[in-house]
Amino acid sequence: MKYFANLLAEKITANRELIKPAERYRVGLIESWASIAGNIFLALLKMVFGLLTNSIALIADAVHSASDIFSSVVVLIGFSLAKKEPDSEHPHGHGRTEYLAGLVIGLMLIGAGVAFIYSSYNRLVGDVYATPSIGAIIAIIIAIMIKEFLYYFSARLGSLIDSDTLSGDAWHHRTDSLSSGLVLIALVGNYIGLTALDAYFGFVVALFIIYAGFKIARDSCSSLLGTAPSEDLYNGVVLCAKQVDGVIDTHDLEFHDYGSYKVITIHIGVNGSLSLDQAHEIAHQVEDRIGNQYHCTAVVHLDPR
Repeated sequence: MKYFANLLAEKITANRELIKPAERYRVGLIESWASIAGNIFLALLKMVFGLLTNSIALIADAVHSASDIFSSVVVLIGFSLAKKEPDSEHPHGHGRTEYLAGLVIGLMLIGAGVAFIYSSYNRLVGDVYATPSIGAIIAIIIAIMIKEFLYYFSARLGSLIDSDTLSGDAWHHRTDSLSSGLVLIALVGNYIGLTALDAYFGFVVALFIIYAGFKIARDSCSSLLGTAPSEDLYNGVVLCAKQVDGVIDTHDLEFHDYGSYKVITIHIGVNGSLSLDQAHEIAHQVEDRIGNQYHCTAVVHLDPR
């Protein structure tokens, strides 16, 4: 699953060392529609067998997959809004809409998890159990295989464009895969006579959903508040600036992330005996070099040495 997912993701972004804003939107679109199609199929598959076998764990897992449909739609809307051009009210663009989409996804998952804890409790105290079914077991095995493929596919694309939202959607697929594994154990337990496992594993599946929702919401809030650049990005920008002739040193690097639109500010030290035109030309070269390499707006401050 991992091999084929990574192979497909690499073909989508082949020969693209750095992802431009337009390409970022395209990748987000591909991931969203792939997730929507896969989750529609899985939600229907699980719901049909969940109703046929009266399994609360499987029905909960079906709704988990259905919630992933809505979360992927939110991702789709987020990327669509994020590509809007800057305007007078939003001079830095609408890129952070992508992070708002991630926050909505996280809250949706937390709500779904709480609802299934309640449903599992009612199932347990009401002595209502699932009906054993080989067909349901086979359906869950198929679902796990598809979900693992979607996880690796989405995670790979999220890594390629450095998107917390796509990485969050990938974890939706992974938690769905894990929860489906628990449902599989519950269904096998029901098949051999351990009927209470269905309700107990319904609790466990719900906790997986809540955990995934909390993590995604937390990461999205962190991105909205602003995070420090990674060590690799920091070192890369510094190296990029120092490759320009006339740059003595660098300091006070700041990174402003607006989704598809990014701003990097950096102070460079230059020889204090240079003329204003010469120093200004060095600053322009640094801005152009950083902007072209990282597809961002670069702002350079000059400090004489």
